[in-house]
Amino acid sequence: MEEMDGVSPFGSLSINKMDEEKIQLVSKQKRWPSFIPARYVLIFMGFLGFCNVYALRVNLSVALVSMVNNTATKKNTSVSDECPLQNTTSTNELQDGEFLWDKTLQGFILGSFFYGYILTQLPGGRLAEIFGGKWLFGLGVFGTGVLTLLTPVAANLHVSALIIVRFLEGLGEGITFPAMHSLLARWMPRTERSLASSLVYSGCQIGTVVALPLSGVMCASTFLGGWPSVFYVFGGLTCIWFLFWIFLCFDVPEEHPRISMEELIYIQTNQGEEKTHQKPVIPWREIFKSVPVWALIVTHFGQNWGFYMLLTELPTYLNSILHYEIKTVRG
Repeated sequence: MEEMDGVSPFGSLSINKMDEEKIQLVSKQKRWPSFIPARYVLIFMGFLGFCNVYALRVNLSVALVSMVNNTATKKNTSVSDECPLQNTTSTNELQDGEFLWDKTLQGFILGSFFYGYILTQLPGGRLAEIFGGKWLFGLGVFGTGVLTLLTPVAANLHVSALIIVRFLEGLGEGITFPAMHSLLARWMPRTERSLASSLVYSGCQIGTVVALPLSGVMCASTFLGGWPSVFYVFGGLTCIWFLFWIFLCFDVPEEHPRISMEELIYIQTNQGEEKTHQKPVIPWREIFKSVPVWALIVTHFGQNWGFYMLLTELPTYLNSILHYEIKTVRG
């Protein structure tokens, strides 16, 4: 194959420095319109993936308000720290559920997700380097979606089953961020990584903003039984997303059967000196001795502690203490 010169918009790397068979495969199978680069599809699907990730994470926080029999659990407490009712016509005539879970048990249910979530953060990054981020991210989100569909069954079976399901969901979601880091490193040119990361991870906030109010509306309705609809809808949407993910996204640009040759050259020539496809030995000693690393750990832990505490407990607080109706418990 002859060298390709005059490709200054995409860099200076010649075609003969790449794998000829892969380039020929790309040139024969390219089907995407030139105005939809394959890396933009990855960004969009990653964004939707994180919308699902956070929708699956916060749905129980709202649904729990309708799942618990608040009237029965309050009869067992002698001291009340609730705000006084100001208007009986606007008060929340509690949508009492069928489960007699006290506040302590509710805390275990809500926290069980994070016990699993913390365990797969570091292993997830290494697994993404070894096996690739496509299937790790996709299966992490998909597995959480399937477990979300099973949540109503687990809740009716036994509270222990619900806690186990939420713990397993945490394990699945714990690998999503490391897997996406790996995908972005392999797909994005250096000059686009910051913007691409911002767009992909903004799905976390968008998913939260959308899922909280929708969960309240669904819990207050009769659709699919009320609170179970929260898990059926978001779990089902996640499974649909996974079908598109497995056909539209790939671990590395060279494996994409529909990427244009121009985009492949552009990505290859703008990756910098990083050897993103190698699996280097992890310098654990240097990592744990690094002051900047510990500063990031402390800062990130503090931010997550405050954020997830509000995200997880706020719906219950608004309903139980401030007497907001379930449809207005939106975080």
